[in-house]
Amino acid sequence: MKLKLLILTLFLTPSLWALDVKIRLFSTDNLTSATIIPDTGAYYLIALDDKLRPIDTVLDVFQEEENRKLSIIRYGKDVQAKKGDDNLGVYDAVLIRSKDPKKEFRIYAAGKWRVYHGDLQLRIYDGYVQVVNIVDIEDYVGGVVESEGGHELNPEYFKAQAVLARTFVLRNWNKHIRDGYNLKDDVTSQVYFSKAHYRYSAAIQDAVDCTKDTVIVTYDCEPILGVFHANSGGYTVGSDHAWSKAIEYLKPQRDTFSLNVGSYNWEKTVSKAEFYNYVATSMGVPNDVHLHKAWLNFDQRNGRVAYFEYKGKRLKLTSLRTKFRLRSTYFTVQESGSNLILKGNGYGHGVGLSQDGAMEMDKRGYNYREIIQFYFSDVELECIEHVGES
Repeated sequence: MKLKLLILTLFLTPSLWALDVKIRLFSTDNLTSATIIPDTGAYYLIALDDKLRPIDTVLDVFQEEENRKLSIIRYGKDVQAKKGDDNLGVYDAVLIRSKDPKKEFRIYAAGKWRVYHGDLQLRIYDGYVQVVNIVDIEDYVGGVVESEGGHELNPEYFKAQAVLARTFVLRNWNKHIRDGYNLKDDVTSQVYFSKAHYRYSAAIQDAVDCTKDTVIVTYDCEPILGVFHANSGGYTVGSDHAWSKAIEYLKPQRDTFSLNVGSYNWEKTVSKAEFYNYVATSMGVPNDVHLHKAWLNFDQRNGRVAYFEYKGKRLKLTSLRTKFRLRSTYFTVQESGSNLILKGNGYGHGVGLSQDGAMEMDKRGYNYREIIQFYFSDVELECIEHVGES
C-alpha cells in the first residue's frame, strides 16, 4: 500500500520524468571539502537555510568567465563557499544550480574527479560535507548504465540495464529520504560515478531514450525489485538464497549465457584454520576431521545451493561470502598445506539479471525485452503512466 501511495504521489506531477532525483555522491567517503568547476553554461550559487530553503543568490557564474572554480569547505556545522581565493561567506547549506540542466560540471572530492549534469546541494550532515546531485531521472539512468557496465558496446544490454535502473528508482524512491536524498552512488543503491560521457555514451543515451518511460512490473502492475549482479556462474538463485524472502519473479534457473564469459571464474586462498574454526563455531559442531572431509566433498556442480549442511545443522553460504570476502557463494574446496583453495564461479549475489549473461545474450542477437524476460519470471514491461494508474 505504501508503494502504491508513493507511485500515485509521484504521478501528481505532470510527468515523473520531469522530476529530479536526489543522489548522494561520494557516499562512502567522509568529506571535509569539495571543488566544483562548472564546465559549460551559466550557474548560480544559492545560499540555503538549515531547512534547505533558498535564502539568496550569492554569486552568478557566467558562461564567459575564466575563473569558474568554486570550493565548499566544512566550517564547523556550516559550509564556507569560496571562488578562487575569494571568501563568499559561511552558510547552513548551498545549492549550485545550472541555468540549463543539460550543461555539466566537474566535482573533485576524496581524490577523485567526476562529471555530472544537474544541480549540486552541499551541507554538513553527521559532521561531514554531504554532496547531493539533483538531476533529471533519465540523466541519472544513463550514468548508472555507464557506471554499471558501459565498458563494451552492447546496445540491447544497455537498454535492459536502463529499464532496470529506472525500475530501481521507482521501487526505492524513499530508501534514504530521511537523510535528505533518494539513493546513494554506490553498490548499496546503484553505481553512479558520473553522467554517461565515455566511449559508448552515445549508444547509452540511445538506449535510455529508446526505453524512456519503461519499467518492469508484476502482473498486478507493481514495480519489481530489479536486482542484478555481475555473473551468475551458470545458475541464478532465488531471492531467498541470498536474503530471506522468496519472491515469485526471482527464481533460480540455469543460465548458460553466463558460462565462461566476463567474471565467470574466481579462486581464493584462505587459512585452513581460520575457515574451519569459523564454520565449527558458527554451526556449533566439533572442528574435526569429519567436518573437514565434509567440506572437501561439498559439491555444487549440479546447481547452486544456499546452505552447507552437516549433522542436521545448516550454515548459510552468504555468511562465508561476507566473512572471507568471496566473489560468490558458488564454490568448491581443496586443501593445500595449511590453506584451503576455494574455486568458484560467478560474481555477486546471483539474484536477478546477470550482467555478463545479458551482454552475452546481446552478442547472440537477443533484444532487451528477451533479456529481461529470461532473468525475471512472469513480469511485464509497462509504461510508467499505467503503473501510476494502478
